Amino acid sequence: MSDDPEAAHRRDAIQYMMRRLNGFARGLNLDEAATRQIVEKVYADMPVHTDEERLSEARNRMTVASA
Repeated sequence: MSDDPEAAHRRDAIQYMMRRLNGFARGLNLDEAATRQIVEKVYADMPVHTDEERLSEARNRMTVASA
């Protein structure tokens, strides 16, 4: 396990988003791998945004991915 606080923060933020989006993803029939890929991309694209902003963007991308 890394002692790098930035890596730890990234990991924690992604886990938080995965938990928050689990039901939404299941409702869209997205599997965990697809959800994680979207969440990780959103985090990478929006590093200085709030959790709520990232969650909103992830929901938008998940909706597009499920269409």
